[in-house]
Amino acid sequence: MNYASIEGFMRILIIQFSGTGNTSAIANILCDEFQVHQETCEFIPMEDILQARISPNYSDWDIIGIGFPVHAMDAPIIVYDFLKTLPAMRKDYFLFKTAGSSFASAGSTFRIRDSMAKLGYRLKHEQLYVMPPNSFGTAKPAKVEKRYEKCIVLARQSASEILAGIRNKIADPPLRGLLYAFAGLEKYGAVQSSKHWKVNSDCTSCGLCAKQCPTQNITLENGNIRFADDCLLCLRCWWNCPVRAISHSFLKPFFLREPYQLPDYKQIQDKEHLYNKDTL
Repeated sequence: MNYASIEGFMRILIIQFSGTGNTSAIANILCDEFQVHQETCEFIPMEDILQARISPNYSDWDIIGIGFPVHAMDAPIIVYDFLKTLPAMRKDYFLFKTAGSSFASAGSTFRIRDSMAKLGYRLKHEQLYVMPPNSFGTAKPAKVEKRYEKCIVLARQSASEILAGIRNKIADPPLRGLLYAFAGLEKYGAVQSSKHWKVNSDCTSCGLCAKQCPTQNITLENGNIRFADDCLLCLRCWWNCPVRAISHSFLKPFFLREPYQLPDYKQIQDKEHLYNKDTL
């Protein structure tokens, strides 16, 4: 189906989970590009659905986008929790994922595709965006900007392909089962390591981490921050703490020295080379 042929009537809903903001940034670019083509697009955080703050009527939308950051070669568990809330229906959808590396295609989406197919959803497009890493690497400003600009070009291209009905599917990497086993260990480790988050004396009890935690794993009790046992290791709390008061007892050596900020998309989107596919 060529969605671009029904200009002005295409309704696109993007549901995304983003820990440190990279996936949200891609969702924003995709939505912006769809709107440039005079289509209707909205994107909402996945946790808002799981916490019953938003209840989308999926029948109102022509195609649904699902986006997430890759955690150890797989989607984080919150994505699978979200899939369980979807109603069965015949509906087109597209997938996009962000990762700090393209190694092994950043894992397989087979389990997601299989779950969606059983509900009646039809995959139309899939894309990996290699963004700056938020752990296990470096994120110098030049590297951050270069990767982000490449992803802007790719997102614009992907939006055009989705509207034109051009299919794209990422091939499953070899040893898919082994990669899923590795991902299972990460999910188990995330829960087990929940109790090792801590705050230091710089904490002002502003409550931002508790407010933003996608699994409500963090609470503010009598002015003190408490961590429960439902952590995703999404790093949102660590990334966004305004006074850098949050740390992890075991994983600290693997984190970046400090969070980075993506360049302002609105300020760089009109650079001429961002419209050149050779930038990829």
